[in-house]
Amino acid sequence: MIVKDYPELKANILYRNKHLSTILPALFRKHNTAYTRKRITTPDDDFFYVDCLLRNNKKAVVMLHGLEGSSDSQYIKGFANLFNASGYDVHAINFRSCGGEMNLLPYSYHSGFTNDLSFYLKSITAKYDSIFLMGFSLGGNVLLNYLSNSSEVPLQVLAAAAISVPIDLRGSAMELDNGINRIYMQRFLNSMLKKMLLKNKLFPKEVDIKSIHKIKNFKDFDDAYTAPLNGYKDANEYWNKCSSKDILNTINTPTLLINAQNDPFLSASCFPYDEVVDHPFVHAIFSPLGGHVGFMLNKKQSWLEPVVLSFFED
Repeated sequence: MIVKDYPELKANILYRNKHLSTILPALFRKHNTAYTRKRITTPDDDFFYVDCLLRNNKKAVVMLHGLEGSSDSQYIKGFANLFNASGYDVHAINFRSCGGEMNLLPYSYHSGFTNDLSFYLKSITAKYDSIFLMGFSLGGNVLLNYLSNSSEVPLQVLAAAAISVPIDLRGSAMELDNGINRIYMQRFLNSMLKKMLLKNKLFPKEVDIKSIHKIKNFKDFDDAYTAPLNGYKDANEYWNKCSSKDILNTINTPTLLINAQNDPFLSASCFPYDEVVDHPFVHAIFSPLGGHVGFMLNKKQSWLEPVVLSFFED
């Protein structure tokens, strides 16, 4: 369903600009979060890290960051502090290679890779009466893909929230390869290409860097690395199979989807009006303002945090 009675995002003038509302929260909203870290060994003999705030609560929230982010991303830390203060244990998953240490296999994570989330949830469900899930950007797409397979979702998972989600991966990739948005794309590519150079030293046969200098956008990167390392023919097949837009109708967990209409990362195809208008479980807010994972009223106050907390506690 389309949610229309949500609190208005009355941001100050700086945070009404789509780029400033995307960039400023990461630069100037700083959180101190005293995590404890767990190293999780996976069934394929790899690992990832989960950073936690644990107080023996009976309810928990599990969070997934965005592309090349981590549990140290300010939006993750802000929610971690909020939820922990509200009586939740917090589990902030770092995707493989994003926890400060390179993972052990040629592949790491991608927009449709739900294995680690599924594996980790199964390891903690016995500890909690209720579990809530959050995903941001790429992590939101991972979350929606996970929720679409209802047989995987434990009964303890009561609700989920997906924020600033590129549910159409092709559309988002094209949007970020356009005009000033290329600044964001280049920042992501710089980080991802550095990892490929490191991977090449570990796996010279699987990770070929001969043409790495030719990679200029996400399609180039996904054609060269994401697709072949994860069993897809090319970027188009990866995008088609991992975009969450076409599987929204299979979700039967109460889920809040929040995308800002001025998000510089999202194409028009990332606003699934037709897919959610009559959906009994997906509640969509398409806010005019917010930028990408921003949604700040000013440099201190978040519009997003109380909205998500209220959804989980209703």
